[in-house]
Amino acid sequence: MRECKDLSQSKNGLFLNLLVLAVIFLVMFVLNELMPLHRDDYDYSLIWLTTEHIASFQDVITSAYRHYFLHGGRMFTVFCLDLFLWLGKFWFDVANALMFAALVLLLYFHARRSVVWNREPVLLAVTGLLAWLSFPHFGEVAVWKSGSTVYLWSAVPAALFLLPYNISLARSKAVLSGWAVLPMFLLGIIAGWSVENLAVTVVWLTAGISWYFHRQGSMAGWMPAGSLGALLGLIGIVAAPGNFVRYDEQGSGKGILHHIGNQFAGNGEMLLYILPMVLLLLCAWRVFKLVLAEKKGFPLEQGQLRLSHGHWLMLGFIILLVISYFNGSFVAWTIRDILYAAVMVPLGLTKQKTVDHFDNLFNGFDEMAIYWLTIFFVYALVKKQLGLTPQAIRTLAEKVKAREVWQSFAVVRYAGYMLALALANNLVMLAAPTFPARATFSSVAMIIIATVAVLREPLIRERLALPAHKVLLAAAAGLGIFTMSAAMLVTYDMNQENAIRIDIVKAAAAQGEPIAYMEPIKMKNRALRHVFFVDFDNGVTKEGLCKYYGIEDIKVNLGEKRR
Repeated sequence: MRECKDLSQSKNGLFLNLLVLAVIFLVMFVLNELMPLHRDDYDYSLIWLTTEHIASFQDVITSAYRHYFLHGGRMFTVFCLDLFLWLGKFWFDVANALMFAALVLLLYFHARRSVVWNREPVLLAVTGLLAWLSFPHFGEVAVWKSGSTVYLWSAVPAALFLLPYNISLARSKAVLSGWAVLPMFLLGIIAGWSVENLAVTVVWLTAGISWYFHRQGSMAGWMPAGSLGALLGLIGIVAAPGNFVRYDEQGSGKGILHHIGNQFAGNGEMLLYILPMVLLLLCAWRVFKLVLAEKKGFPLEQGQLRLSHGHWLMLGFIILLVISYFNGSFVAWTIRDILYAAVMVPLGLTKQKTVDHFDNLFNGFDEMAIYWLTIFFVYALVKKQLGLTPQAIRTLAEKVKAREVWQSFAVVRYAGYMLALALANNLVMLAAPTFPARATFSSVAMIIIATVAVLREPLIRERLALPAHKVLLAAAAGLGIFTMSAAMLVTYDMNQENAIRIDIVKAAAAQGEPIAYMEPIKMKNRALRHVFFVDFDNGVTKEGLCKYYGIEDIKVNLGEKRR
């Protein structure tokens, strides 16, 4: 009977996990279907640095080869981008949605440190939601073609490649046998030939794990083979002649202080996106301390989850903001008008350019406020449920030291190593001339692994029991549904506006007119950046479009812009 019950639960778990992955795929496919060719996509649709359209597989090879010698070393991602731009948008939309679902599953496997996936559908869904909320500039790195192939498509083979190393460490023995030497070597080349900071991390991490097993006398042949492949891939990406051409354009004359400043900027922006995970890990850390304090004879009273008047007011304001967001953002523009009349006019800050910047600040106000207020609202309720008053937190700090927590819980050590690895992965960018937040993609993936691993801990799940568990799930579902709905609506609007402007460009090209004239876009990027779109007067967008359609210039009317 028990075996039948376990089998039934296993089948149910497998079905639910497949359902979660299907929903993730569907959401991503819809977003990709609505996302048109944009910016660099037009450049990559041409044989690199020519005006010839890619029309055959040979053109794909030629374009990737020219890119390697004239721009950069990311051969794997550029080849994939060129290939799918040639095959057609539909096939890219399918492949990109599959890639994102695959990455979510791989992050879940890394958090479990096993490939068992016929259970824990809620945690698989949480992994997907954290990926949706936490990857910086999501629309740019996971939906836009030129961006997703660089970051998302390089993360998937790297995560797959590192999985046997991670599971081997967890089990203290190699999980693959001799047959895996060649596949791991080849997969290592792809993982190493990905994106620069991730490639460096993959090489030294796999080399270190191989050395550790060698010292233990249990190193399998696939371990150094994979590490060697990753090293060859890294050499391929770093030694590309195109890198030196680009560095001369972007990085020449920039001193060490500039590179250090890049670190503060990149890591700081990443922190804004991963705030939900930071607060979850902080709560979990305090739960671990609570357990150790109880073992020492210093129990703390569990709180009661009752909403105060302040909580009800905040919840009401969040609901008002949601209503506002889907009805013209009337809250944001009311606040904007009050500040304009009370502050900007008296200070004389009424020039059109200043007003435009001020208006842009409020384009994503509702979404940003909903996101931040919901996070802190839930955090306050969970702290209250756990009894984490300021006095209780001070008591825990006195009675339980950090070293005790580190030594007592294996999952804390694993999460700590993943967080340290994420920071080290970002530090690699010290060598780069720029460090945009999107380059933290692989580091955020490591932080997601750490967070999900901690949430899987039975001790944490017990302490975050009902009703705190219901609050967390409700907040997660609410944020997910709101941000996904908003992203789809904004992407749809953007798609419509883009289509109008592309028709203008096509008409100009068909009539032999050298310049296409159009109005500025109405849609603006939102605070969480799940939609990526830049107006046609931007240099990158304009140059690629002009070459693609065979016109000389695009002029965007810089008159009055709609809010």
